[in-house]
Amino acid sequence: MANEKTETKRNWKQYFLGLFGLNLLVFTTLIVFLMATPPRSDTLPFPQSIDEPGAQFRVESTKADLNELINDYLDQVLLADNADFSIWIDEDVHLTGAFRAFGVPIPLNVRMEPVVQANGDLVLTMTEMSLGLLDLPSNRILHYINQQVETPEWLYFDSENEQLYVAITQIDIQSNFRFSLQELDLTDDRIAFLIKIPRAGAVSAE
Repeated sequence: MANEKTETKRNWKQYFLGLFGLNLLVFTTLIVFLMATPPRSDTLPFPQSIDEPGAQFRVESTKADLNELINDYLDQVLLADNADFSIWIDEDVHLTGAFRAFGVPIPLNVRMEPVVQANGDLVLTMTEMSLGLLDLPSNRILHYINQQVETPEWLYFDSENEQLYVAITQIDIQSNFRFSLQELDLTDDRIAFLIKIPRAGAVSAE
């Protein structure tokens, strides 16, 4: 009986050491890869305000409604089996989740400050970022995520400036509608979108 307990203890110790060694190897490889790869940014779109005739409507929302909408949409457009993310909007934008690197899940936590652009797009500036327990520059982490996770065409990684550019005006909502972000006041919970129906689209829909 004592021999069985000793053998079980030895097996658990070997398993722990093996798992620790595997994780250490993964994180070491990841650090070397991140530090050896210079951060590169996507080519950002030129922000344009499209002025065309048609009807337009202002739609107001709340942070609670926007959280639900974003996460439902995120499940549909995040084209990756190796990543699982969720977004929570409070006083800022908080992204949490994990993606797999070398077969090991690595937690990701990001806090971002949103700034509405004049044309209705959105820029998210990184204020905090952590990748597992690694203390690495945010620009390299952003670059790595951009390389590993397939994201929608309207999401641009400005890794060098530690920002994400969300081209809201480019999002395809499978209709003739165009929409843009008009107001995003997270402190007072005032969020508004501008929805526009181009005149040509309105005519073709009749």
